[in-house]
Amino acid sequence: MKKGIVFSGMLFLLLCGQAQRKSDFAMWEDSIVRLHRSIIAEPNSALRYEKNETLLYLVEETLGLNNSISYPFDSIKTIAVVSSPDKKVRIFTWYLVDTKGTHEHFGFVQAYHPAKKRYMVYPLIDKWQRVENPSARTLPCDHWFGAVYTKLIEVKATNGTTYYTLLGWNGGNIFSQYKLIDVLTFNAQGKPMFGSQVFRKDGKNMKATRIVFHYAKKGYMHLGYEKQVYTQRSATRDKKTRQYVIEKIPSNMIVFNRLIPLQEGLKEIPQIMVGEISLNDAFIEKEGKRHFKADIIAANPDRPMPKRERTKRTYYTPVE
Repeated sequence: MKKGIVFSGMLFLLLCGQAQRKSDFAMWEDSIVRLHRSIIAEPNSALRYEKNETLLYLVEETLGLNNSISYPFDSIKTIAVVSSPDKKVRIFTWYLVDTKGTHEHFGFVQAYHPAKKRYMVYPLIDKWQRVENPSARTLPCDHWFGAVYTKLIEVKATNGTTYYTLLGWNGGNIFSQYKLIDVLTFNAQGKPMFGSQVFRKDGKNMKATRIVFHYAKKGYMHLGYEKQVYTQRSATRDKKTRQYVIEKIPSNMIVFNRLIPLQEGLKEIPQIMVGEISLNDAFIEKEGKRHFKADIIAANPDRPMPKRERTKRTYYTPVE
């Protein structure tokens, strides 16, 4: 720990003095890449966590530099980096596995603070094992339900505020794992908060602050944000056949497999739940909210879709 503190101090002085140019950021990006690769390759658990302490200092100090938000860090492949289109939010996340097979997640939120008129860096402290009823909790950075975020979606609410939908994966333990649809907002003090009641079902509030999918460790589940076409029966009938016309509605949506037990009739416990690739549900954005839609039959928007309800349909097959 002392070595890490000394390293952090030296690094801070170095960076503050010179890392304002693109070439300087590239140098420190390369340091992050090399260090994290050495962590991944390190067989000793204690040494992995010791090196990870140094990585935490390195990433935090680098993100704290002026103009760091303008640098893409796109050479980093082993740490997940997601950014918002409005350039106000960026999140770095990664994980370690302890000797018992339990995942611990790490990361930082880099976000613009309107009152301070500068970017702030917020460490994420993983408490996923201590969070009771995570589907109904709003959590600060220091009590985070850890995840590696693979997608950030910017959403403009009807009241003019902006929130960010996050898709993520939590490695869990040797028995089960998680995928999440989380929500990032900012409180009155400008600090990041995770979880918000933006989810709707049948027009009603779902009373969920995040959607948590808990399933088998060796199971498969697809969760993605995709431009798809879903079908919906309209109120209009075909004049010749008198059958209801099937509308084709293109939309960006969060699509996911429905979780089912490995064998029909078994209780729905996470250790035996897997994604059924032929059963897909989704959340579709409407007026700044995420509305649940069951039984999505999605297909590529460029692919012809059936014009009548009785026409044979091709089910969406997700690709991880």
